[in-house]
Amino acid sequence: MILALAQATTLAQNNERELWLVRAQNITSDLLKDGADLSSMQHAVLWVKLAQRWWREDPKRASTWIDNAIEVVEQVPNKETPDEREKRLETARVLLTIATQLDQKFTKRLLTVLTPVDKSAEPQGNGNADALIDVAVAVVRDDPKRAADLGALALRTGAPDNLDQLLFQLRRQNAKLADDLFVQALAVARQAPKSMLTNALMYLAFPVQRGMPADTPIPPEPLRVELLQIYVSMITDSMAGDEKQNLTCGIVSWLAPLFTEFERLLPKQWPIVRQAMNQCQSASPLVHQILDDATRSQPLNTVEALLKAAADEKDMQARTVYKSRAANLAKEHNDYELALKILEDMAKDEREFMGETWESLRWNWAADGAIEHYKAGRFREMNLLLDSTPSELQPFAKAAFVTWLPENAVSETAPILQILSDAIKGLRRSNIPVENKYEWYLGVLRATVKYQPPDANAVLKDAIASLNQVKEAHPLNQTDWLKWLGGPLVEMDEFVVKDALASITPVPYRAELRLALLDATLKRLNTAARH
Repeated sequence: MILALAQATTLAQNNERELWLVRAQNITSDLLKDGADLSSMQHAVLWVKLAQRWWREDPKRASTWIDNAIEVVEQVPNKETPDEREKRLETARVLLTIATQLDQKFTKRLLTVLTPVDKSAEPQGNGNADALIDVAVAVVRDDPKRAADLGALALRTGAPDNLDQLLFQLRRQNAKLADDLFVQALAVARQAPKSMLTNALMYLAFPVQRGMPADTPIPPEPLRVELLQIYVSMITDSMAGDEKQNLTCGIVSWLAPLFTEFERLLPKQWPIVRQAMNQCQSASPLVHQILDDATRSQPLNTVEALLKAAADEKDMQARTVYKSRAANLAKEHNDYELALKILEDMAKDEREFMGETWESLRWNWAADGAIEHYKAGRFREMNLLLDSTPSELQPFAKAAFVTWLPENAVSETAPILQILSDAIKGLRRSNIPVENKYEWYLGVLRATVKYQPPDANAVLKDAIASLNQVKEAHPLNQTDWLKWLGGPLVEMDEFVVKDALASITPVPYRAELRLALLDATLKRLNTAARH
């Protein structure tokens, strides 16, 4: 009897796994058909993304897809235009970032594509270096040495913008490797001081001054001093240039958070920085505000102090910056009502100076505050906060609320249902262009599937109607920006979803959503295999 029950359970598990496998294979077949409607470069990206998903289940087939993708970027057409070359190299960077994580044997072929034959040719920007850093970030936890080697290769290739993403993680695992890489980065920064690399190094060497946690690990002090010396050279070089006033004041404003570090670590060169500061005090009210904040004995670190500074400020732009800082500080202290009141009290010209940022903060903070009230069981305050949002922004506040509400925080569903219903109705009535609505509809789809499943098909239909109005679709790239939708899609009726996705006309969006669905399907397949 027990044996028969065990056999029946095993058979049921095998049948479940087989069903998920068939679904995954069907989705993959649809994706392979999508490839025929993509450009050759986009087709290559699709192949490598399919390989990424099937690597565990079918590595032989996945390897074939990667080989096919690499062959596309290895082929150099006759009379290749600069634009065609950049697209081919950008595709190779995407393939490098994904394929190297699966098997290092693909790295050499892709690096050959990305290495210029003519060493005297003009560099192709920082794309290759950034891609190598992305690969290093992907492997740093399991293989810090290889990550450091990839980082060094990136620095020999260019001045990567994203080195901080690697070095923050590498320093926590191996400080010696991180120091060695930082030294190499300093050498590149001296040759390219205006690159974004110098900004990344500032975050790495002076994280606290740039607003990061106090326990963030930092390089040894001699390396920090070397970086400050590069910054001093940037100031002196700018003061000798033709556009010295604007350029110098831009650099000085950027370096303002480090003024105390210049004074402490480079006392002999501090007068140079101080002289540049004095010259820039009258450059503009905004520059004056930045420099004044960096040198005042009593920092403006309370909402009240910032609002007083705003009240004393005669320049509209500088006054608006003080008010927005006060609002941000109130929000950081979870006083959403005060933060929103500061926004609401801004004059028309101050709101116009903030541009779209004012509206974005208005609905963002309403949603964040409502979530905090919900988690504390303050449902009345939650509704008041959302309903006090300007009518044209309410749909976004309510949609953001249901989209961002953590599942583990859900206690009562009745308040969520009403807000979700209001959000969907509001989005449909909203005056924003229809082609801009799809991200909002896709955002509320997960909550709709969970709390109002009968409405999910209609919301998906609305999203696709919006997607089909998009004039220029995002291309397939390294980021699977719709991956999080796989869970909701796999919960819906299989055939409804299949038909809905087939009706999407921009092929990259259709492929992205099918890839998201494939992710979730393969996850179910693996779950069935484990039980």
